[in-house]
Amino acid sequence: MITGSVSIDEGRNRPACLALASLCLSGALAACAPRPPALVPPAGRVEAVEGFGSVVFKGEAVLKGRFAFLFRSPGQGRIEALDPLGRTAFILFLQEDRAAFALPWERVYAEDAPSALMTRIVGFAILPDDMIGILCGAWADAGRTADPETGWTLDTDARGRIVGGTRDDVAFSVREFFPGGGVPRQIAVSGPAMTGRLKVLSLRFNPPERAGAFDTSFLRGYSLRTWEGIEEILRK
Repeated sequence: MITGSVSIDEGRNRPACLALASLCLSGALAACAPRPPALVPPAGRVEAVEGFGSVVFKGEAVLKGRFAFLFRSPGQGRIEALDPLGRTAFILFLQEDRAAFALPWERVYAEDAPSALMTRIVGFAILPDDMIGILCGAWADAGRTADPETGWTLDTDARGRIVGGTRDDVAFSVREFFPGGGVPRQIAVSGPAMTGRLKVLSLRFNPPERAGAFDTSFLRGYSLRTWEGIEEILRK
C-alpha cells in the first residue's frame, strides 16, 4: 500500500519533515530487480552531479521519500521531492548566498541562508559542493587529513575508495558502492538532530548545463512566508 502524509516538527529550529511515499516490494520482485549499473567518475574534477534517490532520515522528525537532485559547483543545488503520485511536493533551491524552499501546491516559499535552511530541513548544514564530493566519491584530498577548503576529514579503504568523512558534528559513511569503482550507492549520514540513509538510484556526472535549472523567477508569483509560516502549512 502506498501512503503519504505531511508531518512537521514543531520546534522552532528543528528539522522539517515531509513523509512521502513508501513502496514495499515482495521478495520475488526484489530478487528479479536488475543489478545496479557500473559507475566510474570521469577523470579530473567533477563539477556537477544529477540523479534520483531515496532517503530515510529519523530524529525528532522523520524524512522519508524520493527526490530528484542536481548539484553544480560552486554552491548551486536543486532538490525536488515527490509525493506518492509522483507530483512535486516541494522544491529546494540553493545558491552560494541564498536558498529558497517552495511549496508549489500552496504557491508559497521561504528564504534564508543556505546553511540555515538546510539545518531547518535536515538538521545539519550540508551544501551542494559537499554533496558532489559525497555522491561521486571523488574529492581533491582524502586520507585522515582535514581539507582546509572544505573542512572534511576523509577516510579511505585498502582500495583507495573514500568510505566516510567527518566535519564538525556531521559524519557520513558509505555502506554500499556501485560496481566499477568508488561511487557510493548507499550512504549513512548523521548529525546532531537527525541520522539516516541515502540510496542513490541513478546518477550522472557533469551533465550539460540547462538554462533555467536553478531559475527562481517563478517565485515572483508566490507568497513569501516565514519558516514558521511554512511549518504551519505543513502541519495542516
